[in-house]
Amino acid sequence: MKKHTLHLSPTAFAIAMTLALVGCNDETTIVEQPKDTEQPATQLRSVFDNYQSAIKTLDNTYFGQITDQMASSRQSVDRMYLDKLEQINRDALSDEDKIYYDTFRFDRNIAIRGASLPNPRFGNFDIPITHFYNYIEWNASAAGSKQDSPDAYHKHIQVIREFTAWANNLLSQYSLAITDGAQLPQVLTSRLIDSTAEAMRANGQPYGLLEQGLNDIKATGNGYSAEFIAEYQKAVEDAQASVDEIIAFLGGDYFTSARGSNSASDTNIGWGDLPNGQAWYQWQLDRNSTTGKSAMELNQLGEDLVADAKAEMIRVAQLIVEKRGETIKAKWRNPQDDVIERTFNLVNADNERSINLDEFFDYLNSEQFFYGRDGRTITGTPYAELCKAASEQTACEAALIDYNIFKTDANDVVASYFKPIKTDYTIVPVPKNREKYDGVASYGGNEFNLNTHPDYSLQKWNVSTLLLHEAAPGHHFQNAYSIEYPPADKPDYIKGVWYTAYAEGWALYTEWLGLEMGIYGDLNSEGKPTFVNATGMCKPDLDYTTFQGGIYSDAEECNALQYFGSLNEAQLRNMRLAVDTGIHAKGWSIEQAQNYMNQNSALGDGDIESESFRYAAYVGQAVSYKSGYLVIMEMLELAQSELGSQFDWASFHDQLLKYGDQPMEVVETSIKNWIKTPK
Repeated sequence: MKKHTLHLSPTAFAIAMTLALVGCNDETTIVEQPKDTEQPATQLRSVFDNYQSAIKTLDNTYFGQITDQMASSRQSVDRMYLDKLEQINRDALSDEDKIYYDTFRFDRNIAIRGASLPNPRFGNFDIPITHFYNYIEWNASAAGSKQDSPDAYHKHIQVIREFTAWANNLLSQYSLAITDGAQLPQVLTSRLIDSTAEAMRANGQPYGLLEQGLNDIKATGNGYSAEFIAEYQKAVEDAQASVDEIIAFLGGDYFTSARGSNSASDTNIGWGDLPNGQAWYQWQLDRNSTTGKSAMELNQLGEDLVADAKAEMIRVAQLIVEKRGETIKAKWRNPQDDVIERTFNLVNADNERSINLDEFFDYLNSEQFFYGRDGRTITGTPYAELCKAASEQTACEAALIDYNIFKTDANDVVASYFKPIKTDYTIVPVPKNREKYDGVASYGGNEFNLNTHPDYSLQKWNVSTLLLHEAAPGHHFQNAYSIEYPPADKPDYIKGVWYTAYAEGWALYTEWLGLEMGIYGDLNSEGKPTFVNATGMCKPDLDYTTFQGGIYSDAEECNALQYFGSLNEAQLRNMRLAVDTGIHAKGWSIEQAQNYMNQNSALGDGDIESESFRYAAYVGQAVSYKSGYLVIMEMLELAQSELGSQFDWASFHDQLLKYGDQPMEVVETSIKNWIKTPK
């Protein structure tokens, strides 16, 4: 147990005074105003530092407390420091500090709004936990982790106990949800139960994830008394019991009283069907898109963009018809999971001989386009050891060969568009126990995590766009840039800010940047790739009878289909606007979402399945990609128009990246101020 002194610091005293006022009828709030003698920049950093201290004082637990009471208390602190911020003369700040000022103001306003809604604990990513954002697994992994010394283990036992307290509190929050009528639907509850039980397994043990540190202590032996080992084991057993209780409760009373019938056809699975759900959903949209658009505006934007994207898809299909003819035979997995030879009729029998996009989409999902389903056996590569973590060795090794080849090409091409990046990244397979739940790829800690399962991975024609998005110059450059080119006086508070519209908007922008960089060939007068003279993976001198299993006739077709991957991923982000709002604001089912994605893209069945459940679970996040991208593209066009010959790609990207995550309305201010600055 931590000991607390009776002598309160000024920060703690201010918090105590504020919290004492919660619930009072008057609106008096004690706020220590910035000193007039301090420079505005100094005042700003004092507000940031004191806010962080205040939040840490309010909740210094390892995993964080999630209750309505804590949400209310945090709101009081947010209001206090918003008041402090607004006493600072913003006009006297530098352009850089204005970015920090505006970001902090946006953060406080969105948090205050969320805590003002009923059931304020929902204004936190942790509640409700889902299979996609499974904090039970992540926190258990931290609690059960190995430590590097006996001293570290003696300290870490408290973390395990705090995990148990966190898990017990989580159970109480789920119990409250039954009373509130604010549960996950059954279709997501069952997925959470399955993913949690599966994630807890490690080394063949049901709770191996929590036992890794304990097993290490027992194996090491020296430096630990029998009493300590027994104490540590008891802490682990208590943690295991708390997870057992959560799983049992979720599968019992919680599941029985949850919405729906555990079917993909349920139409009341969205947040809009919860009490006060539409208001909560709009808050999620505002937090994730940071653009202020309503659910219906975003839905219509998505529908319009989906329709527009099909024209360019047809252009690619026409080139394939020119290369291979109107009909193509290939092996294809039917809905009964049988692999059959199928004839794909890519042209409609009408007067105009128009492209049949449905058939073209199906052709691009034939077996030859998937690693591990194309009949090849790939072994003995440099990635063999790494691929032992995946479920399918051949699929994993084949994928890592191609992605690493393009990694080298991409690094060469992006160099002229950015300041030099020294930090490297590694492409690693998603472990087999997470392949079903994690989606197709992710990035974190200088690792590009690639799902190589044959049924849950992307097709071969997606290599270029996926690597551009997740790694270079996508998420990896975001991460590396913040480390290698930080502003001289960036506040600690800003270093911890994260906005998905910024992060994912950037990654989607870098997919588009692939066109500008000539990855798919020279551009025509409309800015569309011609598929010749490409700088990407489709080199003219490759042996196309063997490259990726012989799926291309030549470099032109290779570039066209890699470009189609870019189109298809862009279409995915268009559809996300429609599908996320469809589920949570318009009452779509999982089945409706899947049908919509199937009709408007060439996404594989496994990808569509995981994506549809993701949108239901990770509320509002899917709209962030296109929302952020559109703002960045608008700012790019403005910068190129205003600066003309003075426009420089590396400088523009430097301004976008060096401050880290920002709300998109702050990005607009940042770029506009940069444009006005003398070059």
